[in-house]
Amino acid sequence: MKLISLKKNEVAPLLMACLHFYLILCTYYIIRPIRAEMAVANGVDNIQWLFLLTMLVLLAIAPIFGWITSRYRTRQFLSYITLFFAFNLVVFYFLFLDPQRPAWVTRAFYVWVNAFSMFIVSLFWSFMNDIFETKQARRLFAFITAGGTAGAISGPLITSSLVEGMGLAPLLLISATTLTTSTLTIRWLVNWRKSQSVLSAKANEASASIATDRKLDTDEIGKPKDSKFGDSLGGGALSGLKLILNSPYLLAICVFITLYAVSITFVVIQQAELIEQTYSDPTQRTKLFAQIDLGVNVLTLLIQIFVTSKLLEWLGFRTTLLIIPLGITIGFGLIAVMPMLPILIAVEVFRRAGDYAIMKPARELLFSVVSREEKYKSKNFIDTAILRTGDTISSWLYNGVKILGAGGTAIPAISMAIGCAWCVVAFWLGNQYKQRQKDQS
Repeated sequence: MKLISLKKNEVAPLLMACLHFYLILCTYYIIRPIRAEMAVANGVDNIQWLFLLTMLVLLAIAPIFGWITSRYRTRQFLSYITLFFAFNLVVFYFLFLDPQRPAWVTRAFYVWVNAFSMFIVSLFWSFMNDIFETKQARRLFAFITAGGTAGAISGPLITSSLVEGMGLAPLLLISATTLTTSTLTIRWLVNWRKSQSVLSAKANEASASIATDRKLDTDEIGKPKDSKFGDSLGGGALSGLKLILNSPYLLAICVFITLYAVSITFVVIQQAELIEQTYSDPTQRTKLFAQIDLGVNVLTLLIQIFVTSKLLEWLGFRTTLLIIPLGITIGFGLIAVMPMLPILIAVEVFRRAGDYAIMKPARELLFSVVSREEKYKSKNFIDTAILRTGDTISSWLYNGVKILGAGGTAIPAISMAIGCAWCVVAFWLGNQYKQRQKDQS
């Protein structure tokens, strides 16, 4: 049985796109455990400041990023941005050579990795849409994702294998090298796209009528225009917020995302606290973070291969949406009874793997039963402002609970209450989704 419908001239660009995604995610997952270590090195009690700083930096960068991407094709500037990020890693390498690096270095690196991960993956998919035509994208993108998955597994393996022998700084040079190498794949893919454009132009010249029709219907690289690149929806920056305030369904999604962010933050901070108490050596902590990443990515791959595609068919949407909230709530209960590091790590692996393989696809489906305007305007607002604000507020909430003296098993108990509320909202959204599906059919 053929795993993918592939034309002869697509083999090389497909493999090159897979390699490109492999290099990007390998780079990210080499440095991701170091980012986690920076949060611990900066002091877990100060983590809420890192969340706040990250939110402010991302909100400041987002308009600049939007301005660039709205005026230029990704293939015109991606190599320069990639080299800029690689240069940043080299700068951090020299800063990390000092074992007594100042606090501003750890904070800057933490925020930088968050910005890097947000923009580089977004730019990758924009680049793929710029390189492949719409019909090709539908056939090839799932396979290209496999290249990224391989990188997400290789990165933690590299870090966990080398960090104790090399320390943190050399890993930054390795990640800078893999990232710089990805510019070679960018160049190859851009040249391939140009050659395809030339062939397409020559084919168009064979018939004046066909050429005229195609000139009206294609963009400068011969890509058929599609509804996703179509008419502007108009409206200002607050259009998404106005739509949300007028829709109980969208408001419930906001609550769902906020509770999701709170649950994530509570797990992450509790895990960081226990790791800080258990390990004093930064390299050992980094190795553990890399091993957690490896477990998450392998489990995610297994779930995606054997479970994700059949889950909705087996359980239905409402139950699928409830899996992660319910599992996390049970996890909080276990942590309250047995606040041990292995249990927290197991909850974190379950949470992240379930998020990637189950929660994200289910969250995307929530927007499949809203209007086009709600889908594009409100979803963008929810995925940026609501999610980032939820991360930041939850970190301050956690710190406030600790200041009030709710330590020990009290925080997991409060987490359980938040988890129960999350389950209730998920159940309601599942019912609303089902009703909206019926109304549209």
